[in-house]
Amino acid sequence: MSARRDRPAGLANFRAKADRAAALARYARLAPRYEDTTTRIREVHLRAPDLLALRPGETVFDVACGAGAILCDLSWRVGPRGRVFGVEQSPEMRARAIEASGDCDNVRVLCEPVETFRSPPWAARQSSAARTTCCRARRRWRTCSRSFVPAPAWSVAGLCLLPAWGTPVNAWVPWGARHYLTTWHGLRAPWVPLLEWFLDLSLVERYLWGTGYLAVGTVRSR
Repeated sequence: MSARRDRPAGLANFRAKADRAAALARYARLAPRYEDTTTRIREVHLRAPDLLALRPGETVFDVACGAGAILCDLSWRVGPRGRVFGVEQSPEMRARAIEASGDCDNVRVLCEPVETFRSPPWAARQSSAARTTCCRARRRWRTCSRSFVPAPAWSVAGLCLLPAWGTPVNAWVPWGARHYLTTWHGLRAPWVPLLEWFLDLSLVERYLWGTGYLAVGTVRSR
């Protein structure tokens, strides 16, 4: 492992872009206690599916599903005739997601990075909605979103910084999230890279004193 990755997370995250190898190493350590350390964001993740207006029989993808906290909720929303796919790049987190969704027969959890993820063709054609917590990289988003035909509705949730007046809070946010991200780049307005892909991206709400956001929109057709 390089000396750069051996640096404390708060310092290493000044890198210009996300580091997948660092993320995999960190989430391997975080997986056993992930749900216990992310209780503050659980409510917004449960709120995200409300924006998609899911109906029985539909197919939904949870991209960057983490430990699978809402997979069973999605399963309940689409019913036994619907399908739910979780997508997670960390094998350890995927194992947690499988465990969390063990009683839901219509849930499948895939282990794949967003950069290379391609929806199974039959599933993409049937999909009506998707949600993600990973959205700051244009290349990642382009690869993932273009595998869906037709384009579904998306709900997007994530961490963000406040304007300049929120400097004291902004100093605390990166520290608290240092192990869950691998770069601070783009946190001022992480939804901006998505604007070119969405017809109608709308910021629905801010949470945790404005340091997180929830948005919804429909991806432009190819």
